[in-house]
Amino acid sequence: MCVLFKGVKSKNKLILRLMEALVYPNPSAYRDQLIRFSALNHTAYSGLALKASQLLEHTKLSELRTSIARSLSELEMFTEEGERISTPRRKMAINERMEDLVCAPVAVEDALVALFDHSDPTLQRRVVETYIRRLYQHYLVRGSVRMQWHRSGLIALWEFSEEHIEQRNGQSASLLKPQVEDPIGRRWGVMVVIKSLQLLSTAIEAALKETSHYGAGVGGVSNGNPINSNSSNMLHIALVGINNQMSTLQDSGDEDQAQERINKLSKILKDNTITSHLNGAGVRVVSCIIQRDEGRSPMRHSFKWSSDKLYYEEDPMLRHVEPPLSTFLELDKVNLEGYNDAKYTPSRDRQWHMYTLVKNKKDPRSNDQRMFLRTIVRQPSVTNGFLFGSIDNEVQASSSFTSNSILRSLMAALEEIELRAHSETGMSGHSHMYLCIMREQRLFDLIPSSRMTNEVGQDEKTACTLLKHMVMNIYEHVGVRMHRLSVCQWEVKLWLDCDGQANGAWRVVVTSVTGHTCTVDIYREVEDPNTHQLFYRSATPTAGPLHGIALHEPYKPLDAIDLKRAAARKNETTYCYDFPLAFETALKKSWESGISHVAESNEHNQRYAEVTELIFADSTGSWGTPLVPVERPPGSNNFGVVAWNMKLSTPEFPGGREIIVVANDVTFKAGSFGPREDAFFDAVTNLACERKIPLIYLSATAGARLGVAEEIKACFHVGWSDDQSPERGFHYIYLTEQDYSRLSSSVIAHELKVPESGETRWVVDTIVGKEDGLGCENLHGSGAIASAYSKAYRETFTLTFVTGRAIGIGAYLARLGMRCIQRLDQPIILTGYSALNKLLGREVYSSQMQLGGPKIMATNGVVHLTVSDDLEGVSAILKWLSYVPPYVGGPLPIVKSLDPPERAVTYFPENSCDARAAICGIQDTQGGKWLDGMFDRESFVETLEGWAKTVITGRAKLGGIPVGIIAVETETVMQVIPADPGQLDSAERVVPQAGQVWFPDSAAKTAQALLDFNREELPLFILANWRGFSGGQRDLFEGILQAGSMIVENLRTYKQPAFVYIPKAGELRGGAWVVVDSKINPEHIEMYAERTARGNVLEAPGLIEIKFKPNELEESMLRLDPELISLNAKLLKETSASPSPWETAAAAETIRRSMAARRKQLMPIYTQVATRFAELHDTSARMAAKGVISKVVDWEESRAFFYRRLQRRLAEDSLAKQVREAAGEQQMPTHRSALECIKKWYLASQGGDGEKWGDDEAFFAWKDDPDKYGKYLEELKAERASTLLSHLAETSDAKALPNGLSLLLSKMDPAKREQVMDGLRQLLG
Repeated sequence: MCVLFKGVKSKNKLILRLMEALVYPNPSAYRDQLIRFSALNHTAYSGLALKASQLLEHTKLSELRTSIARSLSELEMFTEEGERISTPRRKMAINERMEDLVCAPVAVEDALVALFDHSDPTLQRRVVETYIRRLYQHYLVRGSVRMQWHRSGLIALWEFSEEHIEQRNGQSASLLKPQVEDPIGRRWGVMVVIKSLQLLSTAIEAALKETSHYGAGVGGVSNGNPINSNSSNMLHIALVGINNQMSTLQDSGDEDQAQERINKLSKILKDNTITSHLNGAGVRVVSCIIQRDEGRSPMRHSFKWSSDKLYYEEDPMLRHVEPPLSTFLELDKVNLEGYNDAKYTPSRDRQWHMYTLVKNKKDPRSNDQRMFLRTIVRQPSVTNGFLFGSIDNEVQASSSFTSNSILRSLMAALEEIELRAHSETGMSGHSHMYLCIMREQRLFDLIPSSRMTNEVGQDEKTACTLLKHMVMNIYEHVGVRMHRLSVCQWEVKLWLDCDGQANGAWRVVVTSVTGHTCTVDIYREVEDPNTHQLFYRSATPTAGPLHGIALHEPYKPLDAIDLKRAAARKNETTYCYDFPLAFETALKKSWESGISHVAESNEHNQRYAEVTELIFADSTGSWGTPLVPVERPPGSNNFGVVAWNMKLSTPEFPGGREIIVVANDVTFKAGSFGPREDAFFDAVTNLACERKIPLIYLSATAGARLGVAEEIKACFHVGWSDDQSPERGFHYIYLTEQDYSRLSSSVIAHELKVPESGETRWVVDTIVGKEDGLGCENLHGSGAIASAYSKAYRETFTLTFVTGRAIGIGAYLARLGMRCIQRLDQPIILTGYSALNKLLGREVYSSQMQLGGPKIMATNGVVHLTVSDDLEGVSAILKWLSYVPPYVGGPLPIVKSLDPPERAVTYFPENSCDARAAICGIQDTQGGKWLDGMFDRESFVETLEGWAKTVITGRAKLGGIPVGIIAVETETVMQVIPADPGQLDSAERVVPQAGQVWFPDSAAKTAQALLDFNREELPLFILANWRGFSGGQRDLFEGILQAGSMIVENLRTYKQPAFVYIPKAGELRGGAWVVVDSKINPEHIEMYAERTARGNVLEAPGLIEIKFKPNELEESMLRLDPELISLNAKLLKETSASPSPWETAAAAETIRRSMAARRKQLMPIYTQVATRFAELHDTSARMAAKGVISKVVDWEESRAFFYRRLQRRLAEDSLAKQVREAAGEQQMPTHRSALECIKKWYLASQGGDGEKWGDDEAFFAWKDDPDKYGKYLEELKAERASTLLSHLAETSDAKALPNGLSLLLSKMDPAKREQVMDGLRQLLG
């Protein structure tokens, strides 16, 4: 394979040469081969695929030319009966077909040019007229096209309006008709179709004669001088015939020999005679179209009159573009300051014009590349037969007429960028698309047919709303692809034709932030009354960035934010300051999803997120500096970590919940951690812990920063062993005395006198560096933030989203925060693969993903969830937060569920329980009906799915209440242990793991999930279905005992309601029962079993091996089997009654053999009986009878039961928390003691009836009325205060009590202090 790939480039070159020699003349003959080449998607074949795609377009050009010739000829002008259509109808039909070609959204211009030399003169005239009408679609004076044959060739003449008139005040063509009818506003155009340049002079002279009848207003000629110097008349030269002088300059690409063509044309147009005639006639632009052989697109060059040079000079920007269309493309805006001349590349279908600009090398900034793509969108009628390309029917149905046209063009452009992404120049870091829609649009064209209404407002606000909805709909379909291809902005120009304020020219500018988030700015084209220039005016209340800028002002160089976004894209992540918008977009989607009643009942106020940036309180912030909120522009940070306080309006908390988000700025020194970054990260982490609110870390870091003292690097010298022979080695590095005096603070050095020269050298012993953050101090800070983030996991909710590569300390933080989401294309590693390869001395690893991609991190327990992009990652963060209280100790995010809590569980396991189906339901494979599980439908989010697959963990909701779930996989799964390329003898291992068994990894996963759920304050459900622990030698070596012990420890310390339920067809045995038993944490754990569930120390077959051995089975046979009873009686009789010992022995032996045969016959069935006997010890009824479970809960009713029970437990726990806070830890040390108080108070209010304790509704009513138990809480508070004061009074220091009271009173609010003083006065009399 290596040998094959080494020859790929050579093979590609060979095939490309063969294409030029064989395929170019007749690409249609190689169509099948070209299709196969164009389908190659490997980067090594990108050039080959591009060339094949271009040749395929050439075959389409040939087909299109044939179709046009047939359409415009009179061969089809017959009725179905074969009669010729009448002349008026024939003319009308031909005109309709010409109009179809004028509006066709394909490159008919090239096909029309290919027919300019057709042998049929009638067809030739129609082709030329169609071409003119297409070029001057909005300029042309209707009915003005005239044709005349001349001995030099065909001459066409027409009238058109001045280009700038159409764009005046953004008016549409329909508003210009009065101006067009005015002769003063007209200009003329002429085309000469010739077969040789030798005929050009004659043709031009004949053409200009045809214009002599025009008056001064239309650029006529008087005595050889231009009458109107401002005239903009046009001359088109069409050079046809493959044997003409220009066609001999064939090339395989439009740019290879362009200069030679230009030189020949320039030489002809510099002829004084021709120049004086053209200039005198007011011709300002000469367009030359050069026809080429079949399958090749024509060449186009445009020459503009230069008043300075006094001749016609080629305009490179108009190469390949007809001048009448260039106005719509706004090519002048592509001339950027600081960039080289634009390099033109046509799209395969010639509909998109692509210009690539590279920044000048003299510019001190990075040498970036920008691409501008321009197109004219033509919208055909429904009956138009010239339609190439389509979009998905489902997309088309959900979009409007206008958006479908735009979407079709955008998708074609994106295909072009993809084809060129791996070319020699590479993909542009910043691409801009511009689309000009030729046809006027009605407001109804902006509305999808599915939402069409009878009436639409004609005002600007309505138009803005429709335009924004339209482009947002388009962005949903192409946004991700655009972001991947670095299309950062696209602009649409369109004319709206309506009766109200919305009439006129509009601009919609869409800026891509991420693949799913964008900003939309909408503008009107308005004329400045003073300068008469057109400029952008924002049509929305908030002014866009282009507001007030002249319409034709060149694009600006990328600003700081654009450059940083481009840098972030190069690192395959999102710029950190764009994440707040991603959060807002994800919030909007969560509201629109409608999964909760909140989305139905609450019309959102559109303020999804209130974001405030956090910064150091002073500009020199360091360790210990507090943070303050600030409003400042994005990108104002001066170090590589940024943070925000976000107030998010979620469906669970519409009023808002607060989180803190901290992110690496990958554009600042690769997001690495230096001392200031460490100090800031530490401050943010401590703030989140202090406020007890969630902390989200968006990781994209190169790890601890590497650096050298640049000031020393620029001036150090080397003390060579031999100054004349450096290869002999060196002794030291030193600074000159002059440099040392300037840089003494950056080094530790000693002085050295050189005897030979008397020179003083300062030999460098240590480089300290002027800049902080070059080495070990970064590691020092990394240790501090590792500690802080680990502490944060224990004190608040932490979640890490690896949105970019996480290296070194970034990888440790991802693990220390425990909860981790990883993007599928980003690694979590300790050291880069190239560094490891150097360490190993050979090329072992080939990428960072090989070391720490999701295939590793999602299967080893580091990563909980994987996502494909940043918006999906932010959505996953918000989804996770929807299960978590807003702050530590806060209320659970409970919402009313659309899935009725009291409904039955309709999934019924048969032989084994599918845990996922039991949790969230499953589609019935036979009837197609949905079978409901225990928890709310579509609420289960599984985490750690790729690791330890014999256990299933995740979060779900029960009646809208968030819970943590641990369940069991019943099928055998395969654990894949990857091979390590760093070890030559390593090989991938696939280890089968039986279902319903805890292995070291799955036991550790269970313990980790318990720890996470407890920190998140989630109620716990364990669907216990384990047969036990795997206790083999390898398992014990790998820590099965330690992991099992951690399950016990994490359950013992669990502080939320916990339910262990053995489900239908489930079993719980041996050590597996031990580690989840309710006695581990009786205050919080309740244990239940389904009616068919089983539980015991061993399974029945194992139990009978010990407790029902074969001899005991035989005893049961002797006791129960009539035949054996009879034989045994006979045996006893024979042995006791027979007189002959010999006869007795023989008869007894016969009987014994019969008994043995009978026992053998009965042994299988009695084994089954024994098994069944053992199983009767495993039933849930026995569990309930022995008190090891609270109750037997039927499977069908389990959802309703546990919902009611969970509600009751949460109500009790909430009140118990208040009781313990009132009483204090000393007086109320346990949760159980608080519950006993609550029970006593409640029963006292119910008249002492103990049975009332089980009445949930009555308890909820009592709890919801604080007056019922408020006095008890006050008594507890008073008793607590009394205990504290008594303790002070008992101390030996008599002054401690009054001093303590004085200090306490001084800290109180004045009003509250006065109340306390009044109480003390009353108490003291």
